[in-house]
Formats: sequence, C-alpha cells, structure tokens
Amino acid sequence: MTASRSERPSASRRPEDDSRRTGAMMRTDFAGGSVQSRALELALRSTVKVALRVWAPTWRLPWPVGLVDHAGRLLRTVSGVTYEPVMLPHCRAELVCPPRATSGRFVLYLHGGGFHVGGRHLHRQMVGRFVQLLGTPVLQVNYRKLPRHSITSSIEDCLDAYRHILELGVDPARLIVMGDSAGGYLAFMTALGIREAGLPMPAALVAMSPFTDWDHTLKCAAPTAQTCAVFPRSAPEPLLAAATKCNRDERLISPARCDLTGLPPTLIQASSTEFLYPDAVLMADQLDAHGVPCELQVWNQQVHVFQAAAAVVPEAAQAVAEVVRFIDGVLPPSSDEPTMRCRPA
Repeated sequence: MTASRSERPSASRRPEDDSRRTGAMMRTDFAGGSVQSRALELALRSTVKVALRVWAPTWRLPWPVGLVDHAGRLLRTVSGVTYEPVMLPHCRAELVCPPRATSGRFVLYLHGGGFHVGGRHLHRQMVGRFVQLLGTPVLQVNYRKLPRHSITSSIEDCLDAYRHILELGVDPARLIVMGDSAGGYLAFMTALGIREAGLPMPAALVAMSPFTDWDHTLKCAAPTAQTCAVFPRSAPEPLLAAATKCNRDERLISPARCDLTGLPPTLIQASSTEFLYPDAVLMADQLDAHGVPCELQVWNQQVHVFQAAAAVVPEAAQAVAEVVRFIDGVLPPSSDEPTMRCRPA
C-alpha cells in the first residue's frame, strides 16, 4: 500500500525551529545534533572524508569510480516499490513506482555523487522512500559522468529524461524535478535548459545540499570548509580541474550566477555545517533576487545529504517530511489523475 497522509513522517515544526521571510524567500532553521546524527557524522569522517583526501591529489589516476554505486546493494530497498529499466538516447534510467501511483504526480530525480559516482543502486533506498511517501512514479537518471564524459553531457541527459517524461504524456504542471548534491546542480541546470528550449516548466524544484557555484572561493573561505564531515577542503580544486578538462572548450556554468527568472517554486535544504552550505544560501538569495518563490531550510549539525539516513536519523526523517509537505503545498495529490504501474525489476 502507498503510505497514506497519516502514515507519513510528521513535518511539524518544533519550538526551537526559526522561520523568517525575506522577499520571495522563506528561511527556516531547524535544530540538530541528535545522537544518531552524531554517530553518522563520525562514521563519514572516518571513511568517506578520508577516501576523498586520498582521491584529491591523485584524481588523474584511473580510479574505479563505477564500483562505488554497488555499495548501494547493501542498503535495504523499500518494500513494495518496483523498478523498470528505461533507455534514454545516451544513458540508462530507471522508472521507480509504488504499488499504485495515486497522487497524479511525477518526479524526475537526479542523483548526487560529485559528478563521478552513483547510478542504479546507491540512491535506490532514498528514491524508494520518496516514491512511497509521495505515491508517485519517479524517473531516476543514470546520466553520463566524469571523468569519461563532460558536465555538458550530464545536463543533456537530464534534459533528455525530461523530454522522455513529457513524451509519456505527463502534464508538466504535475511534474517535480528533484536532486541532491551534484544532482541539485543538475536540477537547476535542467530547469534553465527547459526554459532555453522553450519547453513547459515543471511545477516545482527540490534541491538537497545542492552544488551551485563552480567558483569555490566562498566555500573554501567559509567556516563550513572545516566543519564538513564529508568533503575535505582539498576536494573542490581537483573537481574543478576534472570538470574543466572534460568540458574542453565548453564553459562550466554556475546556476547561482545565471538569470533565474521564470523558474518554478523551489525548496532548498542544507546543513549549516556542510561544505556546500554557502552554495545553498547563495542559490536561495539569487532565486529571491529573481522573484522565484523559494524555501531555504537549514539543519544544524547534519552531514551532507543527511536525508539519505531518514531510516535512522530523526532530523533526516523530518527533512524528508518537509520535502513531502512542500510538494503537497505546491502540487496537492489528485486522485482523479490516471494511475501508472511498473513492471517488476
């Protein structure tokens, strides 16, 4: 059964949560620091951050980055969710469905992974959770990645996925584009590409811990460059070098430095102690400056893309519930819409 509204995690705000509005932007700060979140932080500091410290000076070596996605096989999949492979012009994707799609909505999900890793397995649990809670199909895109392909190719694959959804007959007014980390960057770049191509805009954007600016000056100078549990301060320079090398003569575009006029209502979530916190704030400010309705939600003392740990970390479960609340507010579920089923994987 698809989770009913009463079965969803609660998104009720606590007394210590602080909300304030500036122009078109609403910012809410959430408390953090639970025992579970601290344990997760310690685990990531001693594993992922150490690995990235090793990768940073050796990024030119032929690292087997494709194997990282298979770590997701260790995670439990969400019960009742089904998967159907989809072929796009230049990459694979996966249509993920609840037993019965009842909300009349559709989600395009763009995973994170530093433009290097991720794909079919690493994000299956988190995507499955959103499928279940929203009662909606999700198309997850295994876009082309560094170091074999350019950032431009990644963006093109996401636009191809959006066109594919439209070709399925999905009403763009019932469509949400979501992404985390590098996928947050791709969500914004996809929206800008949609506008440039003259395609109809989706109803909303959701970006969790988004990367939004190729200029790393602000990020490296901010206190969060030292407090982040995932990214060492040495990581941005090789990422920029790899992306510049693969993009060749094509300019790397920062969505936070673009004209954002006409983008749909947007939710941005980030941690106040993660490396990409300055990118999240900058993007929210720029959306506000261009008159785009935006919610910026900031959690204290959480790791990068902490929403992936919603099964064990209470702040992550609350953040996921906030995503559901935002989408329900912008695009309420409609039982009048036709349902969609997936074939078993």
